[in-house]
Amino acid sequence: MCGGYSFSWAGSDVLPVVRTAVMVQIGAAVTEELLFRALALQALEQLWGSRAALAITSLFFGAAHLGAPGANAWSGLAIALEAGALLGAAFLWRRSIWFVAGLHFAWNTAEQLLGIPVSGHAPEGLFTVGMHGSALLTGGGFGLEASVVPVLTALALAIRMLVLAHRNGGLKSRRRAGC
Repeated sequence: MCGGYSFSWAGSDVLPVVRTAVMVQIGAAVTEELLFRALALQALEQLWGSRAALAITSLFFGAAHLGAPGANAWSGLAIALEAGALLGAAFLWRRSIWFVAGLHFAWNTAEQLLGIPVSGHAPEGLFTVGMHGSALLTGGGFGLEASVVPVLTALALAIRMLVLAHRNGGLKSRRRAGC
């Protein structure tokens, strides 16, 4: 009724596809997490506190994906809300860049291996995917990241992680001007 995805085996040789996916997605996850969470989020957090740092880096994360194939204003906002907020909250909760890079890597690799476009890029996967129905539900050509379903799911998880970060004392307040 609502559409979705259909998968068929691509007939690929498994090991080269998996090896390529792992190498590409390790590079993407580690690079993006070092830039957005290890550097930007923590620097902004020192200046303006955790909440502002999370909001700013999430928006920049979404904007950084606007150059991807099939990107539009919605996909940029979806990435900001979904991945930017979720990965930023995960960092604030655990304070581990490797935990966050691992989450990022797992998501992107699973998408690629399933044959779903990753942020508009459609590298070879183990399956050929067919999308049926509304782009709001499937994410269209940009991929699952532009679907409202993972956006809402990721926001719910991010809120939970922020609550846990607050309980653990992991959120920093805005720095006050010194005397």
